[in-house]
Amino acid sequence: MTIRSFFSIAIAAITLSTLTLSTTSCKRFKAPGEEVTGPFSGSKYQSNNRFFRATGQATSMDANTSKTRSMANAKARLAGTVSTTMRTVGDEYIQEKGITNAGEFMERYEVLSREVVNQTISDIRVIGERTFRLENGRFQTYTALEIRKRHMYRHMRRLAEARRDWNDADRKAFVELMEFLESEAE
Repeated sequence: MTIRSFFSIAIAAITLSTLTLSTTSCKRFKAPGEEVTGPFSGSKYQSNNRFFRATGQATSMDANTSKTRSMANAKARLAGTVSTTMRTVGDEYIQEKGITNAGEFMERYEVLSREVVNQTISDIRVIGERTFRLENGRFQTYTALEIRKRHMYRHMRRLAEARRDWNDADRKAFVELMEFLESEAE
């Protein structure tokens, strides 16, 4: 056996053992079942820097009930998303600006946020609705909604400017925050 053939056999053995180890140590992911996505899944139906978006789904024996419940579920999700975002933004603003009466500011902020969410929920846009008749005779409806962030922030700013029951410092801080959020949402 020559040195050249010895090296060829050694390289082949090393390559074969490397391939064997890598294929046995890397197990393939086995899905637990069939992956299912609804008709309004994907980034087009998720919130981004310009829109708050949410989807809802409901099943009922009656098509109208299915649509009504799906819309209610989507609105509840949308309100939850807006509320969570507003709370986070408010907390970050308080920490950044070092507001002394943080508890009072957040209380006013949350009250105004709830009022606006309740008002702007009526200003939402339906970006998709699909109803399916299932094999069991029931109806399944999917609904996708959105609210333009800039419009909501502008509305909140105007409401804050009109509040005379707030002190000037809180009103100014809130208006400043809404102006910043408006500019970020464009």
